[in-house]
Amino acid sequence: MRRIVIMVLASLGAVTAAARAAEPVAVVPIVKDWVRFTDPQERAFTIDVPRYWRVEGGTARWNALQYRFWLRVTSPDGNTILAINDPAEPFFILPTPTLAGAGFYEGRDYSPTGITFYKVARYRDGAQYSGAWGQTKLASLCSDIRQVSGRALPELTQTTNYYVSALGMHRDEGDAVFSCRRNGVAMTAYVQTGVNRVGSQAEGLWWADQIVAFLAPAQLSGLAAGLLARMVGTARLDPGWVERQHGTNAAVSQITTATNAAISDIIMRGWAERGAAIDRVMEEGSRARLGIDIYADPVTGTEYTVALGSKYYWTNAAGAVVGTDTDTAPAGWRKLNRVPPR
Repeated sequence: MRRIVIMVLASLGAVTAAARAAEPVAVVPIVKDWVRFTDPQERAFTIDVPRYWRVEGGTARWNALQYRFWLRVTSPDGNTILAINDPAEPFFILPTPTLAGAGFYEGRDYSPTGITFYKVARYRDGAQYSGAWGQTKLASLCSDIRQVSGRALPELTQTTNYYVSALGMHRDEGDAVFSCRRNGVAMTAYVQTGVNRVGSQAEGLWWADQIVAFLAPAQLSGLAAGLLARMVGTARLDPGWVERQHGTNAAVSQITTATNAAISDIIMRGWAERGAAIDRVMEEGSRARLGIDIYADPVTGTEYTVALGSKYYWTNAAGAVVGTDTDTAPAGWRKLNRVPPR
């Protein structure tokens, strides 16, 4: 009897060891196809998104004058998120003695007409806004959040101001990078914000005109940057919607397209050395240099870019991926096959 118990305990120990050997792996599904997403609320804009990823977005409108376009795209495994704008972000008015005298201190809501709505707040430039917005949003997505960097983007600021100044606005561009952990994987988050201001530095309105961001496994963050840059570069306003909204379509549409192209370019250049160009990961030498490889699910055909570190890789019905050093399938997981160089 004692021998049977020992054998059972030994078997349980082997199972436990095998379970411990299956560790979460940094992966980004390879995007082979793109589809056109059209704003479902007002058909105001279109943008290309990865096929088979979960897509949410549209036009969030408070009134005839205040609205936001937004989009959030999530990979099948849920770990990579690409975002453009935030439907919950308010518009702001700078604090002044006059507002304070009327009881509208910083942090209070203010509606001068009962139609438009603002929050009283001191101005934050692109880098400051990116840092604050990133900290707030990551709190519900990650643990161990740390801001790694925050910087102004003077080249992008100069470029976008060339366009938006025609509309009577000033714009500040900046970004922030974060590290955190999600589902056992080290992650990188990137936020880039363009902040528009109307009026003087002492009195006027301001808002985050465009926020672009991603959250992705740290070792594969360049791939997420490449996907986000492509999305931003394909965003287009519908000329008919612009004409109905603004009375003209040419100037606003051209400005939007030009600023989107500039933002897409700055994202690509900032992350290119980390593998933003997807074709590089298909070469044998490039894979080794980047510390990645390509594996495919034999059932669904989904291909993944995986961070090296394990001998075998496995996936489950939810699309999550783990790695092991032994060729023993964890319970509920199926083996991924390596994709040879093309």
